[in-house]
Amino acid sequence: MSLPEPEWSVLRRRVIGERIRTARLHRKLTQEQLANLLGIDRRSIHRYETARRDPALSMLVRIADALAVPLAVLVSDSLELDLRTARADERPAT
Repeated sequence: MSLPEPEWSVLRRRVIGERIRTARLHRKLTQEQLANLLGIDRRSIHRYETARRDPALSMLVRIADALAVPLAVLVSDSLELDLRTARADERPAT
């Protein structure tokens, strides 16, 4: 019998998913485009963004690189997502 997942873990996954989505939209990328940059299925991006799946640290690093944001932007304990230094029209290199 497994123990239920702690609430803090669920909340943390939601925050990370929302930040991935916000950064992706800031870069004007679809889930499909981000998935293609990462070489993964679009459904995986959807699962990360909707907190249905926890991305591994290695995947978080790849997502941050693809979105041209520091990893800290995605995983910081800060309540605010600061994308002021990232230009909205700037697409990451492919």
